[in-house]
Amino acid sequence: MGRRFLNLVVENARSGLYSLRRLPANHLFYPSTGAAEEATAKSQESFKAYVKEHHGKKHPGLHTMEMLGKLPSPMFNFEPTPWDGQRRHRNLEFASLLGNENRILIADHSGHTIVFDADSSTVFAFPNLISDKGCAAISLSIKNNNTNKNISGDMWDEDSLYVMSQSADPETKDYCFEVLNYTSSCKDFRGRTPYWSSLQPPPFANYMHADITSYTVVDSSTIYVSSMEPDATYAFDTVGRQWRRLGCWTMPFDGKAEYVPELKLWFGLSVDHPYSLCACDLLYDVAKPPTVQQQHTWVDLDIPESWLPYNIDLINLGSGRFCVVKIFRHMADDCTGLSDYDDDDAMDSDLIQGKFAVLTGLQMVRPCGKDGDDQGGVRMIKHKSMYYNFWDYEIEWVI
Repeated sequence: MGRRFLNLVVENARSGLYSLRRLPANHLFYPSTGAAEEATAKSQESFKAYVKEHHGKKHPGLHTMEMLGKLPSPMFNFEPTPWDGQRRHRNLEFASLLGNENRILIADHSGHTIVFDADSSTVFAFPNLISDKGCAAISLSIKNNNTNKNISGDMWDEDSLYVMSQSADPETKDYCFEVLNYTSSCKDFRGRTPYWSSLQPPPFANYMHADITSYTVVDSSTIYVSSMEPDATYAFDTVGRQWRRLGCWTMPFDGKAEYVPELKLWFGLSVDHPYSLCACDLLYDVAKPPTVQQQHTWVDLDIPESWLPYNIDLINLGSGRFCVVKIFRHMADDCTGLSDYDDDDAMDSDLIQGKFAVLTGLQMVRPCGKDGDDQGGVRMIKHKSMYYNFWDYEIEWVI
């Protein structure tokens, strides 16, 4: 069953107050693939007509997209832990789903966590992280499949949320990786106490500035993590709780990759083809770097030269559907005026002040060849792209 909602964590730029808002996922999708393909064809014609009409403009910018004029109403509001006199900034470090799309866990700079349950409109105080994980911490959920055993050989029925610092170094490595064990069943969620446990730090944490470049879950119980300096990929066995080195290669993704069982491929945003979607098979031969075939790279959004992405993410909506989130600032924000531009560079779209987000709905399908084989490869069907200008409210995360 696919997801029904996108959860938006939004900050009030004036007050610093955060809120959680929910956008129905179907807002980004047409009723059918045929309707999506027809709309894409019309959009391409509109794109060409705009460029021709405006004599030299290289890109129509936001003119061919639907505007999300108003954010959904907040489900609840919250603030990070008050300043303790030692920190200059109050901020959130990560937000993640907890078991399903209706439970959202949020952690701040002090390691304090809360969970909002949209089904019951209830906020829970959750145990604190053992240590805060810094800005842009990564999180990965692994659901219990009733066959997992812990390191003592006993069966367990708990789900897990793994959280890791994106940038670790020898000074903080002992606190950079931990796991939240909890039960996600509606029956036991309120009755069983969740708890955090420290985990063995990744081997690359011994290196200074060994930033994580990409990460994913493989075989339902193994976490793959690629790092830079040194360039390598490591696997963490969540059952045996041990790290192993896979090789001197990195996964071809920028950030998190998502597995689609119907297509037997991992999908993510490409590190080699900036801001495009790509896919590969991470289990084909773990001794060799995974390769992305040409037919497994797709341009989901034509980006003008003057748009500078500073936050991109891929949200798995299930059944081969995705939401690609790209948050931009305009190049004009870095310059004092158009005199700093070459004329051609300034003419690729109307100038936009401040920041804005573009949310794009995508559907990945595998056309069947003769006798149901997959000779046709994988095909991307683009649905809607919607944009939202940041003024009083800024989207921090989409989860």
